[in-house]
Amino acid sequence: MSWYRRCVNFIIIQFVKMKKLSTSILCLAGLSASLFLAASCAAPSTNVKADVEKMDSKMPPRRPNLPTFPSASPVAVFEMRILDYDKQVRVVSKPTFAALDFAAYFANPIRMAGMDEKPENYMGKMVNAKIEEYPFPMLDSIVDYEPEAVAGIAPIAWEPFSKILYAQTGDDTFAKTLNEVEAVKWDEPEVFRAFQTVTRLWGVPGTGENKGKVEWWVEVMPAMWTGRAPFYGKLKVVSGGESAEVLNNYMTAEMNGEEAMNWARTLSSYWYPTLNTDLEQHTPGAIWENSRVNRPFAVMRGNPMGHPMWVAFEVPAFSLTDEQLRANAVADSLAAAGEVVPVDRTLDTSSYARLETLASLENSCPATPATKKFREALKKKLAKLPKEQNAWSDNGMLWFRRNANYLVADKISAQDSLHNPLPRMVELKQYLDSLNIQLLVVPVPVKEEIYADKLVKGTPADLCVNVNGREFIRELLAAGIDVLDLYPSLMAARAGDEAPHFSYQRYDTHWALPGMLAAMEQLASRVTQYSWYADAKPQPGTLTMKDTVVLREGDLVAHLSDKEKSKYPADTLAGMKIYKGDKAYKGGKNAPILLMGDSFTGVFESVDQKSGGPGSLLAFATGLDVQVLTSWGGGPGVRARLKKMKKDMQSKRLVIYMMTARDFWQSPMEWDGI
Repeated sequence: MSWYRRCVNFIIIQFVKMKKLSTSILCLAGLSASLFLAASCAAPSTNVKADVEKMDSKMPPRRPNLPTFPSASPVAVFEMRILDYDKQVRVVSKPTFAALDFAAYFANPIRMAGMDEKPENYMGKMVNAKIEEYPFPMLDSIVDYEPEAVAGIAPIAWEPFSKILYAQTGDDTFAKTLNEVEAVKWDEPEVFRAFQTVTRLWGVPGTGENKGKVEWWVEVMPAMWTGRAPFYGKLKVVSGGESAEVLNNYMTAEMNGEEAMNWARTLSSYWYPTLNTDLEQHTPGAIWENSRVNRPFAVMRGNPMGHPMWVAFEVPAFSLTDEQLRANAVADSLAAAGEVVPVDRTLDTSSYARLETLASLENSCPATPATKKFREALKKKLAKLPKEQNAWSDNGMLWFRRNANYLVADKISAQDSLHNPLPRMVELKQYLDSLNIQLLVVPVPVKEEIYADKLVKGTPADLCVNVNGREFIRELLAAGIDVLDLYPSLMAARAGDEAPHFSYQRYDTHWALPGMLAAMEQLASRVTQYSWYADAKPQPGTLTMKDTVVLREGDLVAHLSDKEKSKYPADTLAGMKIYKGDKAYKGGKNAPILLMGDSFTGVFESVDQKSGGPGSLLAFATGLDVQVLTSWGGGPGVRARLKKMKKDMQSKRLVIYMMTARDFWQSPMEWDGI
C-alpha cells in the first residue's frame, strides 16, 4: 500500500475514533474518490472583527464577557474531498480561526511531502523500544488510545494556537513544551528530521485543583518511517484562566470573507520559504477544477519536493451560486470597461541612470583571495549541515540555506534555459517596450550578503562577497535593462544598525524597517527622475504616515530542528503604515506604477500590519498611486500574472519588478516564457 493511501486510511480511522462523530459518508475507492470527514467542535460562534492594527488575521483579539470554556456541542470541523493525488478541498462549516487552522495543518499533503522517506542516518532504534524506555517527561498519563477526557471537544492545531497564545499572554511555556515533545530523538540525535509530531491538541476544562484552568491532551504521531502507532498524553503544563479566554476566542470567533483571505495570504507567505507556497489566482467562492461542488474561497499551491500540489479551502457561507457568479461577471465587466483610464505615454529612453550604475559596478566586487576564502568557508559550513536542514543559527541571527547557495553560485547566466533569468528579463522588457511602459528591475540582496561578517567568522564587514551575483546585475544592465542596485544603500543602512534592531529581520529572510526605508528612498528618487514623472500628475502630501508595531514570527524558524524552534519567539518590529484619509492605503487599477514581484513586495503590504510595505511607502514618497502584484511562490511566477492584466496595463507608465536575488540561481520556480 502506498504512503498516500496509508495516510488517507489513517485519517479515516482517526476520525471514526472521535467521539460524537457527525454522520458522514466515508468513501475511498481509489485516489480520485471523495473523503468526507467530521469531528466534534465548540460552542456556536460569534462574529468578531480582528484588530488588524495590533496583529494579523492569524491572531484574533481578546474579547471580554466570554464563557470560560467552549461547550461540547458537536459540529463538523472540516470535510475533506480528495479530487486526485495532487488536489484536495477542505470544507469548513464555520470560519473560526481554530477550524481553518486545523483544516490547513492536519494531514496537509503539502506539509507532509517527503516525510515518508526514511532518513539516511536512521538506525531504527525506535522500532522495538518501549515508551517507558524513552520517557516523555513533559507528558503524563500516556495511553495508546484516544482518552475519554477529550470526548466532545474539538481538536486544534497546536502551532498556530501557540503563537496566538504567546502574542496575547507573553507566555511561551506551552510552545516550548510541545516543541520538546516533537524534539525527542529516541537515542538518535544525529537524525535531523522529527521522529514524531503533535497532530492534534485538546484544551480540556480542568477538574479538582485545576478547576477553572485548562488541561491539555495531545495526539503524538510517530513518523511513517518508524513503523510505530500513535499515542496520546496529557501535558504536565496547566494553563490559567487567561489562556482559557484566548482558547475560547480562538475556537469561536468567526472571520468574514476578507479576514479569511487575509488568513490564507498570511499562511501562504509564512510557508513559502519551506514549502514554496502561493495562492492561485481564483475568484473567492467560485467553482474550482470544473466541479460545481467545489467553490473554495482560496486555493493554495505548494511545491515542496519539485512536484506541485493544491489544497483549497472552502466555507459554504463564502461560496457563490451560479447566478451570483454570472451577476458578478457582468458587474466586473462593466466595472472593467469604465474603471481603467488609458493614458498616453512615452518611454524615457535616457540611458544615463543605467550607464551610471553599470560604470559603478566595474571592478566593484572582484574575485580576490578574501572572497575565495569566504566561499570556501561557507561551502564547508553548508556541507556540515544535515541534508534536510534549511536554516541554522549563528551570531544571533538565522540564516537560509538557499540564500547561502546563491552566494556560492557559479556564473548565473550560464544556467540552463529554464533557470537563466537573463533572456527572460530581456523578453519582459521587449514586451513592456511594445506597450510604451518603462521597466525597472529591483533585485533585493539577500541578508547573508549584507551580513557576510556575521555569517562567516573573520569576514570583513565591508567585503563584497557575492562576486557572481554582482556580475549578473552588470550583465542585466549591459543587456539594456534598467536595474536599481540596492546593495550600496543596504550596506549603508546596515552600518547604522542598533542591536537588537537590524536592517534585516533576525529570524526571517526579509528586511526590517531600516533596510526597507533605505531601499524605498533610493527607489523613490529613481522614479522621480523619469522624464514622464510630471505628466503622471503626482500629488505629494495626500497620504499620511503613522508609526506602528508588528509582531512577526520569523519565516526561518520553521526550518530549524524541533529542539531549536522554541528559542526564537516572534519579534516585535517597528513599522510604518500609510493612510489615505482615515483608511489604510491601497493602490488602485488606475495607478501609473505597478510594483510586482515576490514576498518582498507583500511583506508589510498585504500581511503583517498591512499598507506599510514597499508599494505604500513608494506612493507616500512620490505622490503617485502604486498598484501591487505579489506572487508568494517566487518572483519568476509573477510575470504570468502580469500578462493577464491587459486592461490594467492601459494606465501604467512604469513596472517595477522587485524580487529576492536568490531566485536568480536555481529557482524552484522555473523561468518559463511569459
